Amino acid sequence: MRDRSRPPRPARRLLRVADRAVLGLANGLVQFVDGAARPTMGNAPKELVLKKGKLEVHRLVPPAAQEVEIGTETLRVEARRFPVPVLLVPPLMVRPYIYDLRPDHSLARMLRNRGFAVHIVDFGVPEREDAGLRLEDYVLDFMPAAVEATRKSAGSKDVSLVGYCMGGIFALLYAAALGNDGVRSIVSIGAPVNFEKMGLLTIAARLGAGRIDALMDRIGNIPGGAASQGFKLMSGAKAITKWADLFIHLWDEEYVRGFDAVNTWVNELIPYPRDAFRQMVKDVVAGNKLLGRDLVLGGRKIDVGAVEVPLLAFAGRTDNIAPIASAADIVEIVGSRDKRFIEVPGGHVGVVAGRKARQAVWEPTADWLAPRSL
Repeated sequence: MRDRSRPPRPARRLLRVADRAVLGLANGLVQFVDGAARPTMGNAPKELVLKKGKLEVHRLVPPAAQEVEIGTETLRVEARRFPVPVLLVPPLMVRPYIYDLRPDHSLARMLRNRGFAVHIVDFGVPEREDAGLRLEDYVLDFMPAAVEATRKSAGSKDVSLVGYCMGGIFALLYAAALGNDGVRSIVSIGAPVNFEKMGLLTIAARLGAGRIDALMDRIGNIPGGAASQGFKLMSGAKAITKWADLFIHLWDEEYVRGFDAVNTWVNELIPYPRDAFRQMVKDVVAGNKLLGRDLVLGGRKIDVGAVEVPLLAFAGRTDNIAPIASAADIVEIVGSRDKRFIEVPGGHVGVVAGRKARQAVWEPTADWLAPRSL
């Protein structure tokens, strides 16, 4: 017998559509007027363990309680289980809150809740006076300082490095330059190493390499806004279709918050130092010197083949910026015996911050690091 207290099925469908329309209107207003995720981006409790000029390193502070409530979900927080800390390394142009986009979607918090001592590097926002910063400043100065601060903070002689995009390249170059000293393991996410396989980016870099010096002397630092536009162009059709996807999912508050967090991050890319960009174009992209193992930084030849620590590498199947082919060769050039490359869903942003990142990248990272962090 039909329950007469419930509306007929067509009426229930109509009510559901109406509910979604109201929710969509409310969420849309929040998104476009106030910003849905901005107040919570990068706000995990943390303490400063290093400040050296613009360079900072922060340690995530574990919650006092064994369980924490995030939205409607209660998560169990494990006491620190692993003596080897994790240092999250962002790429240039990117603010470090890429690792902590919002409380319920945060690689940093997930690792902390799994029992790791999590630290995050912040290279700061380059200004005009920082135009002379070179790749060796990051690899041979900033990275050693950050690693040392992390070791002291955690009371450990080793540290595991997790880097997204160029952050992964910095991790490789640091380990190669320092003879793997103090590096327990490396996780790279969306980090290209073979720039022969970067498609249009390789062609553009080679065409412009001969003119890059004059151009950079004229422009100075690459503005963050220009980097944001270039990022969107390289993202292809997704830069347009994402707005249609948002419209369809406006009723879903979680989707809206996630969209706003990622969109805000992409629109807030920071300047790229002039001289570091010049080196990146001429030596790394056009010269493909990571693959050739003959990159020279600060008068020192850096051979990525000298990296022998355990390595886990991820790349997104639809990544137009660091294509699978360009990232996969990482396991060919390093000298590590313990190494693994995994293809995962997502583009260049999705691989580290998308809706599937937790299951495809974050959790496997924690599982892989666990036995290598004891």
